[in-house]
Amino acid sequence: MNINPNDISTIETIVRTIAGEVQRARGSAPIFAGGKTFEKRVSVPVSAAGPVPVPVQAQAPAQTAPTPAPGKKLRPEDLLLDKQVVTLRDVEHLPRAVKKLIVPQTALLTPSARDELSEQNIRLARYSAEAIAELSEAPASNAQAQANRVRMGSIEVYAVFTPYNPESLFPLWTRCGWHPNMRSGFICFDRTRESMAKNQTLNVLFTSKVDEALVKLNREPKISAISSTSPERLVKQWKDFSSVNTLVVNPSEIGIYLAGQIVMRAAELYYL
Repeated sequence: MNINPNDISTIETIVRTIAGEVQRARGSAPIFAGGKTFEKRVSVPVSAAGPVPVPVQAQAPAQTAPTPAPGKKLRPEDLLLDKQVVTLRDVEHLPRAVKKLIVPQTALLTPSARDELSEQNIRLARYSAEAIAELSEAPASNAQAQANRVRMGSIEVYAVFTPYNPESLFPLWTRCGWHPNMRSGFICFDRTRESMAKNQTLNVLFTSKVDEALVKLNREPKISAISSTSPERLVKQWKDFSSVNTLVVNPSEIGIYLAGQIVMRAAELYYL
């Protein structure tokens, strides 16, 4: 079969033209969010030139899914108070580290509570029920976990030789984020001491015989007990006894309400 040189030259020209069009079409193809390109199809006259080798275009690298934004978390200076009525009693003895108090959107604050927050330079923030639930359930880092222990601490409560029932304070402590547990059935300090030595939480003893209780409880190496008559005095005592894990209060002397405030202050110092 004789091939005309003019036909060969014509075929080469057609091939070069088609190859150039393919390259230009690939270079100007639009790129979509999925990482794929739209390829323009070029019709090739098979009878004239036959199949034209087309360079394979490199695929776009696979895109990793975006990391979801982490949920809201309490900062060390935040304190969550999930209750509908906030009074002066709830805010007058807050830790010094607290800079923002978070309450529900529908919470009511008494004027005296607002004045106390203003005096302590504590900012008030109102969160929706969903946001508060998210804060309560969100995982926390080590530093935040230390801050959140204020809301999550347990209090083992005992009452020996006293006419007062500590359970009357449980609703207030619960609203402030504590978990009180009443230990009943103890009629002497020796049995109370044995029970306290097994606990890994804060122990609180209500009694009218404070001196005798302190002597008996501190005989146990695992117990370091102190007594106090005010939240302010308790803070000073706590600095001198860093290993304190037991608080003894006498509601007959200071009243049941002040005894409850001292317990909450002790819980803050213990769990922070």
